[in-house]
Amino acid sequence: MTVEASRSSAGEVELDAVDRRLLHRLAEEAPPDLSAIAAEIDTTAEDARLRYRRLRESGVVQECVARLDPAAVGAGFTAFLLLRLAQNAENYQVVRQMLADLEAVEEAHAVSGEVDWVLKVRCASLAEIQALVTGQLSLIPGYLRTETWVVLDTACDYVNADRVRMAGH
Repeated sequence: MTVEASRSSAGEVELDAVDRRLLHRLAEEAPPDLSAIAAEIDTTAEDARLRYRRLRESGVVQECVARLDPAAVGAGFTAFLLLRLAQNAENYQVVRQMLADLEAVEEAHAVSGEVDWVLKVRCASLAEIQALVTGQLSLIPGYLRTETWVVLDTACDYVNADRVRMAGH
């Protein structure tokens, strides 16, 4: 069995049906029991190990981590912050690094449109979110304003493993 990685012209790793089934199971379990997963996806344990290694080395699987309950670790309030900056080529990398260094920021995305950045943050309280906005984000070079969307409920909060499994069909 061959398990070599190949990439499309867009940089996407070519995945076959077994790869997709393996990724689906890996998204559900960390650390993975590759022997058990192999039996479920109709391949050998050795093939699953080789494929897993290839998927890690090619960057498709970046890491296997435990998914934590945010409230259980003191970060029960989630918000999306829409950040407007007067940023330019000179300060873009500085802004990018400052956002990446903020402990409460789980995701930071430079976007097009009315705002420049969308941040996903988790904090222990609304007061912490306010302190983040007024005490930290306001210090970023070119800061203009922040719009805050507080999350009231979450239907899903992960890479959809079914999407990975079904993408090959």
